[in-house]
Amino acid sequence: MAFGLIGLVGVIGSGAAHALIFASPDMEPAEAVPPDFPYWEHVTQRRYQGPSVLYLGGGWALTARHVGMGEVFLEGRIFAPIAGSQRTLLNLDGSPADLMVFEIDRSEGDPGLPLLPLARRPVERGDQVLLIGFGRGRARVVEWDADGTSQFGFQWDAVGRKRWGTNRIDLVGERVNQGAWSTITIGFGFDPPLGARTTRYEAAAATGDSGGAVFVQRDGTWELAGVMTSVTGTTGRPDATSTYGDRTYAADVAAYRSEILRWTRPACANEQDDDGDEAIDFPDDPGCRDLEDDDERDRTDATGSGLTEIAIALGLAIGGALALVFRIRQRGQSTPSSTSDSTAD
Repeated sequence: MAFGLIGLVGVIGSGAAHALIFASPDMEPAEAVPPDFPYWEHVTQRRYQGPSVLYLGGGWALTARHVGMGEVFLEGRIFAPIAGSQRTLLNLDGSPADLMVFEIDRSEGDPGLPLLPLARRPVERGDQVLLIGFGRGRARVVEWDADGTSQFGFQWDAVGRKRWGTNRIDLVGERVNQGAWSTITIGFGFDPPLGARTTRYEAAAATGDSGGAVFVQRDGTWELAGVMTSVTGTTGRPDATSTYGDRTYAADVAAYRSEILRWTRPACANEQDDDGDEAIDFPDDPGCRDLEDDDERDRTDATGSGLTEIAIALGLAIGGALALVFRIRQRGQSTPSSTSDSTAD
């Protein structure tokens, strides 16, 4: 049985739909929002029923590279991207990953959402994860013949809407090559009801879920662990169909965390001690005015190095200006011969 990568971005049609594909209708959660989950609004989508986009906070968004940047919805408003702000994330060997960040225009107001926690370490096999996206949903059951064997799956609806589901990690650190991109991923299979690994709200990604979120809960805190990018499935199936055994791949956020922070988090929000005072970020570092301050150095303490350096620089500037005035006055009092061109005798 052959397998192939299935892209998660497609042409969006019309009609009612659910996001994600669930293992059975009764496994779709009744609650619109996961219980005790504070980052629901951070998962959004491109305008015009586009694929999924994640808001990192501080004016920056994260999505799959093949999704691209565009206008996004946040808190009931539309935010345009800032031209030229997009950055494709890179692997250690310099090759591009299917992952990108871009900045949104907040000149007319901020979404007011907190910074999204990013996983410091990869998920592990067996970890249960939360999936959120704007992909297609499960429609009718379809059947087809594959080498004389009857196969069945679930046809996708025509348009996606935001929903959530769960799954269990079974793959970590897989390098997935797709077109021009090579991405370090985590993955999880689509298991049937009553399977040994099946979760309560078992779900898999579909078209439109690209850029969607994979969250893991650690010590009571939800962290972004992955960004959904693609699905592998058997070849020869009808188009726009999911089957048990499909595997969803997501870019491993922990693998790209340092570069995400580099582009999207200023010094007072990058989780590093940039000024060597053993205090990190706002509000713990006294030199930080807020989370968007790009300098941790203390500029408010009159005895601190920041103001001392300013005072020294100002003193040197004043001294230089006085010396220049003195020289000009001296030239004005010199004889004509003292201002003539020098000669080398």
